[in-house]
Amino acid sequence: MQFNNTPLKMIKRLTVAEQAFEILKQRIICEQYPSGYQLRQDELSKDMGLSRIPLREAFLRLQAEGFIDLVAHKGGVVRGLSLAEAIELFELRLLLETNLLAKAIPLLSEENLLAAEKALNAFDQLAEDRDKLSNATELNWQFHYWLYEPAGKIETIKILRKLHSNCERYLRRQILQENAFAVAHEQHFEILQHCRNRDSKAAVAQLSKHISGVFAQLKAMQAEFN
Repeated sequence: MQFNNTPLKMIKRLTVAEQAFEILKQRIICEQYPSGYQLRQDELSKDMGLSRIPLREAFLRLQAEGFIDLVAHKGGVVRGLSLAEAIELFELRLLLETNLLAKAIPLLSEENLLAAEKALNAFDQLAEDRDKLSNATELNWQFHYWLYEPAGKIETIKILRKLHSNCERYLRRQILQENAFAVAHEQHFEILQHCRNRDSKAAVAQLSKHISGVFAQLKAMQAEFN
């Protein structure tokens, strides 16, 4: 099995435990560690050149964010994908994000709009380089974040960030489907245009369509989930 051996020094301004968490999370999202894969601290300690203390912290965070289950005498076991979980995650996203966007639109600055546009442009470039799909979910989050940030709902956005993190494994499978990038681009572009026009009703309606559409596509892929 080929692993993404991203050097820890490539990730800046993070503690060693946070770096370990990010690398292990990406390996899970990219299915280098598939559902049911057993993560052992002794093996990872050698692989990543780390002591067990930061790895233990990384394991606890991976468990808290729903990526692994900690099992006695087995270490961390990568959780399977579940349609029921996907339904719950996207229902929560729909509730929180439509509310945030409605509150944020009257307060959007040109800086917010430009940052969202920059993330959207970077996201679009990934359609031509599928080897970099692991970046797609982070760029998707950045696009949405910059449109919601003016709402000033710090705790809600923290909760939403975790929801997006938990959605990443599902989104990665969905984005591989035919025309998924083109559809995502069109919907993101329309959301951004409605925000520029300060058309709250149209923007929220398009956002609702966007999230519901991803959710519907995941339901159609039910056979791929454990």
